[in-house]
Amino acid sequence: MLNRGSKGDDVRKIQSALIELGYDLPRWGVDGDLGTETVDAMARFLRDHDKNVDDDADVISDGELELLFSMRGREQQALVGPALPTGRFHDVRTIASQENVGERRGWGHIDGIVLHQTACNLGEKPTRWATVGAHFGVTRAGQVVWMHDFERVVWHANLFNKWTVGIEMDGTYEGIEGRSNTFWHPPDEPHREPQIPTDALVSAAQATVHWICAEVARHGGKITKLLAHRQASNQRQSDPGSALWKRVAMPLHAELGLTDGGRDYTVGTGARIPEDWNSDYAGNRY
Repeated sequence: MLNRGSKGDDVRKIQSALIELGYDLPRWGVDGDLGTETVDAMARFLRDHDKNVDDDADVISDGELELLFSMRGREQQALVGPALPTGRFHDVRTIASQENVGERRGWGHIDGIVLHQTACNLGEKPTRWATVGAHFGVTRAGQVVWMHDFERVVWHANLFNKWTVGIEMDGTYEGIEGRSNTFWHPPDEPHREPQIPTDALVSAAQATVHWICAEVARHGGKITKLLAHRQASNQRQSDPGSALWKRVAMPLHAELGLTDGGRDYTVGTGARIPEDWNSDYAGNRY
């Protein structure tokens, strides 16, 4: 049970669940403070599900909380689909670092998804991803971690930041698969080896893109672009790398009608998608 004025992670969980179920909190969002906006949204949720709002609107009972999280779990499972069973989908938004997070934006301003490789190994523990500056993380075992709301600007991809959702895919990958001179590693790790994307990672990353497209559409927006970080920064030539681009991005371009912007598309200091990533772009050098 929680009372009006309660603060903390339990309130953030309520606020996140309400937003995921379509009960927006446009003024304060997930701020961890159980105020009028959250109380009113909870009352609308209860009315919509044919549950009486009790006389004490300033109290959210244990039964009401159980209903809220039960409905959120059902919707989450329906959204992520069979490729992402509940045990593989982790919401860490309430503990995620806000260091690389900016202002809120409307759903209509979200137009694209940017793919990244982590260029390190973060592993399978969901809480480890709470410090990552992106909206989602995908592990090599196929787990999906949700770090930040869609409506928050996260500084993950230079000039793409304001209108894209960022997905970090765990691992260390060559810019061009099979060419060691395109493999980045920190100066203090000269023996780091490149990896090959796992089938589980590829499947989970594609399912995440599907889900993002569906969720944005559900809120009145539309994803039209699926991009690489290299297109926005000449310091990220290998991001996400040819193996991930060919196995994750290109099939989704065809399946979902998404675009990478075309053979010459870049922003800022970005680099074009090279021929080694997409053979249709003959002449584009890495």
